[in-house]
Amino acid sequence: MPTDTCYDFPLLKDEVNVIVQDAVRSVLEGNVYDNSKANDWVNMVTNACIEDLKRLCPNFKYIVTCFIRQRKGAGIEIGSGTYWDEKSDVIGSCTVQWENATIATVLYVYGLAI
Repeated sequence: MPTDTCYDFPLLKDEVNVIVQDAVRSVLEGNVYDNSKANDWVNMVTNACIEDLKRLCPNFKYIVTCFIRQRKGAGIEIGSGTYWDEKSDVIGSCTVQWENATIATVLYVYGLAI
């Protein structure tokens, strides 16, 4: 539900999750991992996320990071660190994972209200 002004990222988390899942599915669903396309996919997914997030709540600035890898049974650990007070700072984050038979992806989304 788009709104002109909002200052509570946790209230937007469910909608952010849907936006990110939709962006990932629209780009990657039905594809087989192809290293020569992975960089383009990362750009397409992050740009689609940003465009839809801007419409969700325009007074937030968003950061989206996207990691795409081939599923080959190898393990990987990735993480992201932040420093803020969730009770007083107007900021939030969420992590979204998506995969199919050959592609695994993880996205971090940060929202900062202005």
